[in-house]
Amino acid sequence: MPDVPPQIPPVALPEVIPETLPPQRFQLGESVRWFQVPNGDFGRVIGVIYTEEASCQVTGLHYLVLLDEQSPSRSLTSYDFAFEDDLQSLPNLQPGHTRGNNV
Repeated sequence: MPDVPPQIPPVALPEVIPETLPPQRFQLGESVRWFQVPNGDFGRVIGVIYTEEASCQVTGLHYLVLLDEQSPSRSLTSYDFAFEDDLQSLPNLQPGHTRGNNV
């Protein structure tokens, strides 16, 4: 697999940042997957931000996920942001281990 240059996907700051942020559903280092799409990507949470996502304008917690080496989009990017409701915890993910959408 070719080396993919590290790029962090674009985000936009919300117009109003609340004084209290919602509690995080996923923790740093936790294995997650995008579960609402066929052949969803998977990896580990390496960051959390409160923002508006650039493509769909959803305001709230977004998780920066380091994609696993076997994740479907890894040939395109090393990282991706995900809105909290698009992710699901993926217990026992070992780095480089392929997981399907029916975990």
